[in-house]
Amino acid sequence: MDRTCFDVRLLREKIPDQDRYPFSLPVVRHLSELTFHPKVTFFVGENGSGKSTLIEALAAGCDLNPEGGSANFNFASRPSHSQLVDFLRLGKGLLPPDTFFLRAESFYNVATEVERLNVP
Repeated sequence: MDRTCFDVRLLREKIPDQDRYPFSLPVVRHLSELTFHPKVTFFVGENGSGKSTLIEALAAGCDLNPEGGSANFNFASRPSHSQLVDFLRLGKGLLPPDTFFLRAESFYNVATEVERLNVP
């Protein structure tokens, strides 16, 4: 199944309590709609602003492993991503089938899983 996210909208009306995590994060508090550039989008901001939380939710919304991986390379060492994905509406389009999500913070988990599977 091919998919991608061209834009995302926060379903603010579904949020039960905007003062609780992850809704209290600055990136979520200020999010209404976000449109991605077709080639690349950069997320920049202070530590603790919610960049990683948003990116993990986007990965989950695109059927990618929020710990790192793809639609077909999905594992869990310790589920730790927020439920933010349940409060986002993602605009979807065509995405190459070899799409892979990887963050520096989760590289160790992905590498450990590859090693466990004995993948060269």
